[in-house]
Order: sequence, then C-alpha cells, then structure tokens
Amino acid sequence: LSLFFFCSPLTTMSTGGWGDGLGKMISKGAFNVGYALYKTRIGHHIHQQTLSDPSGTPHSLPSTIPVIPGVHISVVPILGDNYCYLLVDRASKSCLAVDPADAEVVLAAVDAEGLSLLGVLTTHTHWDHSGGNEAIRSKLPNCKVYGGRNENVPGLTDSVGEGDTFWFPPRSGGNEPQIAIKVWETPCHTVGHLMYILNTQQKNPDGSDGELQPVGVFTGDTVFQGGTGKFFEGTPKQMTDNLIRVSKLPPDTKIMCGHEYTVTNYKYALAIEPDNKAVRERVEWAIQQRQQRKSTVPSTVADEMAMSPYMRVVSSKTACGKLCICLHGVGGDPRFEDGRADVADVIGEMRRIRDENIVKAKMDA
Repeated sequence: LSLFFFCSPLTTMSTGGWGDGLGKMISKGAFNVGYALYKTRIGHHIHQQTLSDPSGTPHSLPSTIPVIPGVHISVVPILGDNYCYLLVDRASKSCLAVDPADAEVVLAAVDAEGLSLLGVLTTHTHWDHSGGNEAIRSKLPNCKVYGGRNENVPGLTDSVGEGDTFWFPPRSGGNEPQIAIKVWETPCHTVGHLMYILNTQQKNPDGSDGELQPVGVFTGDTVFQGGTGKFFEGTPKQMTDNLIRVSKLPPDTKIMCGHEYTVTNYKYALAIEPDNKAVRERVEWAIQQRQQRKSTVPSTVADEMAMSPYMRVVSSKTACGKLCICLHGVGGDPRFEDGRADVADVIGEMRRIRDENIVKAKMDA
C-alpha cells in the first residue's frame, strides 16, 4: 500500500514516557489523514507512479495453478509485491482477472495466452487492487467489473455481496459453466472487502446437480500465507469471523492471496513462537522460493491451519492457549498471561505486535 511511504517515519516515533504517548497520537493522526488521502484520486495518482515497467523484471516468475480439468489460474506478478490472477477456461479461451491493478501488464498476460477478458473481480478498493479497473474498461468496454456494494469500486458495473453466485464461463455465452463463483463479504481490512470462492458443481447419483464444492478462494488482503491484512477499517472480532469462515473450507481448498508476504509473515510467526519447527521449516522453504523468484502461492486451508498463527488461534484451543502465553512474553499484556484470553483479543494482540514492529529485531535476525 503506497500510503506507508508517507507514514512510516512517524510510526517509529518514540521518546519514552508521556512523549511516547504523544508520538503515538501524532502518528495515528498522520496515518488517518494519509489513509483518507490515499483513498481519493490523490492515491490513484500515487498508484500510477508505482506501475511496473513492462520491459522490467517482475518481482516473481509467472506460474500456473491447476484448478479442475480445463480450468487453471495464471499468476501474474504486478507492482512491487502484488498478485493478479487470471481464472482461465481453456475451452472458451476466456478469463476473469482478479485485482488487475496494473492494466498494461495484465492485458499483456491475457493477450499472451490468447484469451478474452470477460470480467474483473475486485476484492477491495485500495488502488493496488482496483487501480487498473478503469484503464481496462476504457480498452475493453464490454468487460464487466465486479465489486462490493459497500465500497466505491472504480469502474464498477456489477455490485455484488454476501451469497451472490455467478458462473464462469457465463451460461449466456453458450458455454458449459465450469466454476461457480460465490461471494463472501469479509469486512475488516476495508469495510467492503470481498472474497471470491471457486466451486465445482457436484453431481448426485441420479445425475442431477448436487452441492457446490469449494476448490479455491481469492482472499485479497484478508488472509495471507501465515498472516492477515491490517485492520484498517474493522475490528479484531471481524477478522476473527473471517478467519473462522476460511478455516471451515475443505482442507485442500487453494488460497490465492493478494501479496507476496510469505517470508515476512512466517518470520513474524517464528519470532513470537520460536520453538515451532513447522513454522521454521516454512520460513526456510519460503526463502528458497523467493531466492529463485518463485511465487509462494497458492497455499491451502490445511497448510494455514497447521502453520499460520492466526488460523491456528481460531481453530485450536490448545494453539490459542500457547500463543496467548507467547504474546504475553512478547507484549507483556496481563490479559494473556494465563492462556485463556478471548480469541478475538488474541487476534488483535497478534496484529498489534506486528503493526508496532515490536519483534522486528527478531524477524531481521
């Protein structure tokens, strides 16, 4: 998020005692002003300055994620650490783009696969996710832009919300639909943040349509590998509810998140829980991937429930109790000393410690 180029110097202000409190007040005020500006056209102008040089080297190598026979996801690295995803139906040679914030790079990827771009799925309004919508619409006027009804999504043509479901490819195009895309409202990072759940249609023994089976989820900036997005416009309780919903998806559901944050997220997890062998191995794996410019996406729900501290807290009382005590050792809050704190309080404290860089020295070690 470009906003942090404005605010990062102030967030480190600390003079001790009352001065420390004053510094935090100033920092919070400056952040609020910067964030409000970022969500205006000023932020869009800043976003335009961060667009990738098409002739330059992207932060990661492009990759492909299989979904079902005939359908795959092309991972398109954009900006400094963002990912756009192309959901591709090979039979119809059509696709949907998730958060194509750099229109030029994304349209080049669409053309390289010989595809028709039918629509854009916008997870939220931050410019590093929605900043390419209008440019795409200007070049492809028939391309639909889907986004949350609780946000001012640039280029929006179709507002969607909780429970809405649509097919890809659309039946109206004369194609046989392969994927049912279901919308979840997941407020916290932004008030109108959405996730898009990819489902296949199961068949009953008599050949009739059965239940929808989740196979993947585009999580935007709500759930990352090993972490969550910042709570810009929501509460720990809202994020906890979002995490619980994701934890209840089938274990093999693929998670496609909005940024390449895996190394830093799992370094943070290791800093607060240094005796966790699985997390240590995940850090080592992620570092090796990034040294080769390989993407770390996707993960799965099972991966995150086994290793992400946030997902473990919402899915296991034992893990929640252990992480409570770890957080008390790091942050000193007496609420967490006996390991019995409310789950939402644990999620909030975990995010606070990360946001305030309390364990940054351990992460950098």
